[in-house]
Amino acid sequence: MNITILDDYFDTLRGLPCFRKLDGHAVTVWNDHVQDVDALAARLRDTEALVLIRERTQIRAPLIARLPKLRLISQRSVYPHIDVDACTAHGVILSSNQHAGTPSYAAAELTWGLVLAGMRRIPQQVEALKNGVWQTGMGRTLRGRTLGIYGYGRIGAEVARYGAAFGMRVLVWAREASRQRARDDGWDVAPDKQAFFEACDVLSLHMRLVPDTRGIVTAADLARMKPSALLVNTSRPGLIGAGALVEALAAGRPGMAAVDVFETEPLRDPKDPLLQLPNAICTPHIGYVTEDEYETQFSDVFDQIVSYAAGKPIHVINPAVLA
Repeated sequence: MNITILDDYFDTLRGLPCFRKLDGHAVTVWNDHVQDVDALAARLRDTEALVLIRERTQIRAPLIARLPKLRLISQRSVYPHIDVDACTAHGVILSSNQHAGTPSYAAAELTWGLVLAGMRRIPQQVEALKNGVWQTGMGRTLRGRTLGIYGYGRIGAEVARYGAAFGMRVLVWAREASRQRARDDGWDVAPDKQAFFEACDVLSLHMRLVPDTRGIVTAADLARMKPSALLVNTSRPGLIGAGALVEALAAGRPGMAAVDVFETEPLRDPKDPLLQLPNAICTPHIGYVTEDEYETQFSDVFDQIVSYAAGKPIHVINPAVLA
């Protein structure tokens, strides 16, 4: 079977033990990022099974219609970047293991790394030392401060436990069902959204991006944060209103931000407004980019291909295509 893998930026997958699951198949790996439909149609014209790395490439109806040999898209987790109806209409199976009950520990750990980096000004201290300056500015201790978790899913719950281990008070805001889970887990729940933003010393976003959550963090919300507060976003850029974070950081509320996600990815413009701010720590969407996480994720992704090749597709999102 002809298998194509898109957006493997630094040719990681070939080195994973699970890659051996594709032995016997013809595998093509693309290391750059292309979104142009014509270019993708040319690259994928002989592809029967397409492997996607998270949400890096949009797979919409105009492209699917030009891929008559495509029979399977295999990936993991959510799929807002894929036109499922178009897949079904063209006989393409979408297999995507939703890994229910298992958080991304890698994403949770990066979130905590950014919390420490932001509150202790680690990137600024490192850069200063490289330029001959011994110590610059003061950091802030985590113990005794308030960690806000906005969105209490699997990763948010894990980050809450990290905060508690560091002696922080955990405060949650989310939809009602999630707030109740947080109460059941022993965490404080804010009385309302306004009080939540006002109380947090560190506020970490942990929501999926769906129509109801797009722009859920507004400029007014950010303006309520303390000048000393840190906002962390390792979830989705669209959770924050367009342009609101840059404006808020320039105004000094919150005083700092640490982000791992961007509206344009991959982001290669060093003049991007967020990258220019001295009070923003930015990492290139590496929340899930660890050897362990990749092995877990792509073992699932490749199992879906092997199962399809054996005539027994698994984790099918659009079962109507099998009828």
